[in-house]
Amino acid sequence: MIDTAIIPCGGLGTRLAPITRWIAKEMLPVGLKPVLYWTLDEAAEAGLTRAIIITNPLKPMLEAAARQYRGPLELEFVPQDRPRGLGDALLRARDHLAGAPFAALLPDNLFHGPNPTRAVLETRQRTGLATVLLAEVSREEAGAKGATGKARVTRADDGTLRVAEVADKGKGRFDTAGDSIAVTPIGRFAFPGDIFAEFDEVARTLAEGAELDDVPVMQRLAARRALAGVMAEARFYDVGVPEGYRDAVLAFPARV
Repeated sequence: MIDTAIIPCGGLGTRLAPITRWIAKEMLPVGLKPVLYWTLDEAAEAGLTRAIIITNPLKPMLEAAARQYRGPLELEFVPQDRPRGLGDALLRARDHLAGAPFAALLPDNLFHGPNPTRAVLETRQRTGLATVLLAEVSREEAGAKGATGKARVTRADDGTLRVAEVADKGKGRFDTAGDSIAVTPIGRFAFPGDIFAEFDEVARTLAEGAELDDVPVMQRLAARRALAGVMAEARFYDVGVPEGYRDAVLAFPARV
């Protein structure tokens, strides 16, 4: 049973500069709440009880604000001295998990609709596999989404989805590669506790100083048919890019 979320907040938000030179992107307001609070609320509503927030010493306001969160989660903070990819952020939390499975929630992915973390956890429980949230992105929407890799999915005998292939990430914005709609993995995951061995193996192949990303690990799992997927029913906003942040602010009007 998964009870812990890892929430990586170590990145510097360069795609949202210059505002992120002074305000962490996770603290940017959407509907009078910091983006991070939306993620914490989602984790709590999905039944999780603990969140490990990966922080950056250059963003002291983030931890200070997170400590003011009044939700039911037990919060812990683990520093990441410099951003080196999602895989590196997850590895920072390894010693706090004691081999237990966990969820990973990227706070710059914001959702309007049914709780996506709950869907990922339910699919993980049903299949016993590492699970990733999937989104269908149209050619028209692609300019408001960051660069993630296209995925090819199949349906298993039990009716759940399997991620068969994951393309490498591009640069800039998401590319549907000419398709009118493309499927891509997005920032909600459920991993078994032994997933860190996969990240360790990928890390050994990297050049010194290279980022340890999640895509190579998903590609390894997909090649073994060991990665389940679940399609997001909620509308997805990538608030880590200016266009996505603009759309989220419009979709979540301020209410007191």
